[in-house]
Amino acid sequence: MNWLIRIRKADVFLNSKQVLQGINWTMKNKENWAVVGVNGAGKTSFMKLIFGELIPIDGGKVRWFGNEKHGPLSDARKRIGFVSADFQEKYASTTLGKDVVVSGFFSSIGLYKQASQKQRETAAYWMEFLGIRSLSNEPIGRISYGEARRILLARALVNHPDLLILDEPCAGLDIPTKELFLQTLKKLAKTKTQLIYVTHHIDEILPLTTHVLFLKNGTIFSRGTKSKMLTGSNLSEVFDCHIELKKKSGRYWITESRPNSSEDSIKYLN
Repeated sequence: MNWLIRIRKADVFLNSKQVLQGINWTMKNKENWAVVGVNGAGKTSFMKLIFGELIPIDGGKVRWFGNEKHGPLSDARKRIGFVSADFQEKYASTTLGKDVVVSGFFSSIGLYKQASQKQRETAAYWMEFLGIRSLSNEPIGRISYGEARRILLARALVNHPDLLILDEPCAGLDIPTKELFLQTLKKLAKTKTQLIYVTHHIDEILPLTTHVLFLKNGTIFSRGTKSKMLTGSNLSEVFDCHIELKKKSGRYWITESRPNSSEDSIKYLN
């Protein structure tokens, strides 16, 4: 297997509205991608296409983990972890941290089955790995927003996924909490799990990211290696405003952003 995800000629509709158009994209081994775009660009729909929640219309194809045939979706999902801020709102506030993590084995929101001793031990391992073992017996409704997000990360890792999708995982986090979460993610560089990180905040793109895909109006605007994609001119086109940025400590930071002048608009149209 030399690729994880392969999408060909994918047009996707949601509630009779086209949300993705002409998607062609491959994620290969040893690649970690950031998917970047403004709100409404199609980022979440793109993740749902990868996860199999949205299906392309006739002619479009999504394939997983080197298998050119369309095998059972359940088999692919067992190899994919998913972290989203939306998950956090769906758990009962009384659910213990360790039970949130264990629920990842059953892909459930809440724990409704008896977990085995091995599953409990695996959940404890990942909580220890991420530095949140102390939250095991804390109800998720009584811990901080950032701590709950790290618990959801452990939940996604219990099946040792080949691919981890992070759909705007820092949404709602303040700056210190966001930085702590991003530092936690850096530990994943030591594992075999590859990442797709969805964001519209450039400073969240970590050094472990190898490639960047820009989505705009439901289409792939451009894609390539991180160093080639993360430039002021590229970001200015994607976000339709003038952007300048700098690289520091392996991350990229926007130093200036302003509405396009008439000269900028003419330049980007040509």
